[in-house]
Amino acid sequence: MPTRLKRPSLRNKLAIATVLIAFQGYLGYHLVEGNFGIVSQAKFSEQLIELSQERDQLADRVEVAQNRNSLLTTDRLDPDLLTERARHLLGFSNPNDLIVSTDSE
Repeated sequence: MPTRLKRPSLRNKLAIATVLIAFQGYLGYHLVEGNFGIVSQAKFSEQLIELSQERDQLADRVEVAQNRNSLLTTDRLDPDLLTERARHLLGFSNPNDLIVSTDSE
């Protein structure tokens, strides 16, 4: 008894080709415009430069704070700095003091 083989229809071939072309288009779009695509690499490099500058500024601020903090240790206590900070925190001053207010904080 002969067996008859069914040929795939043209509609199935076109559907598979359309799906594959759409998938390639999807991959191509994300290659260029995706989160890690070609266009976003420029944004990443600009952001890297900005963040490295901010890191350097923060490192300078940390260094200044560490220097001021080291002056308050018991080994190297600076009396002038101690009285300045105590007067600032408590809001006291001597009657002979000339007070110049600055907003450095």
